[in-house]
Amino acid sequence: MLSPKQRQFLKAQAHKLKPVMHVGKGGVTPAQAAELDIMVDSLELVKVKINPNSFEDEDTAAKALCASVPGLQHVWTIGHTMLFFRPSRTRDTRYPLPA
Repeated sequence: MLSPKQRQFLKAQAHKLKPVMHVGKGGVTPAQAAELDIMVDSLELVKVKINPNSFEDEDTAAKALCASVPGLQHVWTIGHTMLFFRPSRTRDTRYPLPA
């Protein structure tokens, strides 16, 4: 679980990032979850955008992604954009979290 200070740090780091995945009409699919698992291992901090034509809302999509991708933590949702974090499993983290 992330503390408020850690969330604030990650939001500041993600300000310059662009969304790397879009969730469309079909909602969150297993293929998207698998792709996000690979992306988050190298990027650690990722933005996911929910397209306006999606039948799934942001809260449901965030819960589905966190349940499908082991260790993924939902940091923030603003508008249709969600921010997720998981430290890399293969190398040192780029985002050392404050205590």
